[in-house]
Amino acid sequence: MAVMSRLRFVILLTIMLLFSLCGASMVVEGRVGGWPVFLVFSSIAVILVTVRFPPKPTLGKSVSIIDAYPEPVTLVGQRRRNILVAVASGVLASMPIALLLTTPSSGDAIAHLIFSTIFGVPALVLAAAAIRPNRLTLDSEGMKLTTLRSTKRWRWRDVDEFTPVASVTRGAKVIPVRQIIGFNDRNAKRPGRLALQSGKNSIFANQFAVSDQELALALNFWRRRAVPD
Repeated sequence: MAVMSRLRFVILLTIMLLFSLCGASMVVEGRVGGWPVFLVFSSIAVILVTVRFPPKPTLGKSVSIIDAYPEPVTLVGQRRRNILVAVASGVLASMPIALLLTTPSSGDAIAHLIFSTIFGVPALVLAAAAIRPNRLTLDSEGMKLTTLRSTKRWRWRDVDEFTPVASVTRGAKVIPVRQIIGFNDRNAKRPGRLALQSGKNSIFANQFAVSDQELALALNFWRRRAVPD
């Protein structure tokens, strides 16, 4: 959900693309190790771009969410982004194993397995998230967020205004973020660090192909209709 600075993103992407080009050059020249270098750094570049530039939200979707009131409506998270990142992470995870099989070395086996685990576990999680994406269900009583790991429900009468979170504060730094909806829940017991840094005690990720502003607008409509001021 957090967004790195544009300068840092450009620097990292440039480095990844340069190494990817070096790998492609090695492949063309028939040198050993060309394909692993090309695939690894190309995969990292794909992950950087995918995370930095999420799919554009569907315009006007908030209207259909509002029109559905008071009938229950469920928003389903986007699968394509998770699949793309999962495939790229899977490529990164498979490279050390492929190298170990082609050039076995007992001294490098542990390092290869650690590298594969670091990228392989996220790949499996993202693949599972693509199969069963997050779901946000709205009804006349409240809203329910279902993720791969848990289900959380809030009642409309227990929450206040929903707002898009544009930045979080860490010390003296203000870090821009997006795809986060923030609100205050009077029953919140232990707010997460990111929630506190946003100025709210509760947040959730907006992965539902609708802009932060439109989703907050729709949620506020449902809350106000269910709990008139």
